[in-house]
Amino acid sequence: MWKLLVFLCMHFMLIGQNNILILSKNSNLCLKSIGVIDLAGHLPKQLSPYKTIFIFSNSKSVLSKKDVSRVIDFLTDGGNLYLGSESWPFQAESNQITRKLFQKECYGDFEIKSAEPASEKSNLHLIELKEIPAGETTVAFPLDYRLLVEAWVGNQPLILSGSIEQGRIIIDGGYSRFYCVNWNSNTLHLFQKIIAFFT
Repeated sequence: MWKLLVFLCMHFMLIGQNNILILSKNSNLCLKSIGVIDLAGHLPKQLSPYKTIFIFSNSKSVLSKKDVSRVIDFLTDGGNLYLGSESWPFQAESNQITRKLFQKECYGDFEIKSAEPASEKSNLHLIELKEIPAGETTVAFPLDYRLLVEAWVGNQPLILSGSIEQGRIIIDGGYSRFYCVNWNSNTLHLFQKIIAFFT
């Protein structure tokens, strides 16, 4: 665990302090222990200090309609956006945003512990990982021509990535892999791949 903290602290110091916002009320996430990331239970008034927003969806959204528009503007203007979901009901914020962007939302409930990397063209190069932890109870997201599938759970898209206008987006249906009880070297390597795509 300490190796993860050292890596993340050093990495974020290199790319600039306070340029990552984590929006979540989930106390199980290990990312909350990193001091150089801003943690919030609601969307701040100003998004300009940030280059990346991680949203870990809850059962009841903390985003208003205006907040959703602000997040989408942040993305299309060149920001990076990670949308994490789990099986129902932990999909609220992600579904709000993906309905607006893609007219789609996540679906299903898969209890497969390891995901398979996409063998074709990808942004995250997850085929290089020994294992891709899927999460505890995962969901899938529909295929879309603007997104590349990065990992599959069964035959359904678990992690997708792409560009929306000037920004980059990752949609992830298994964020419980980032819970402290699930952290391992495979989780760390996956997180590093996500950060590399955003930098």
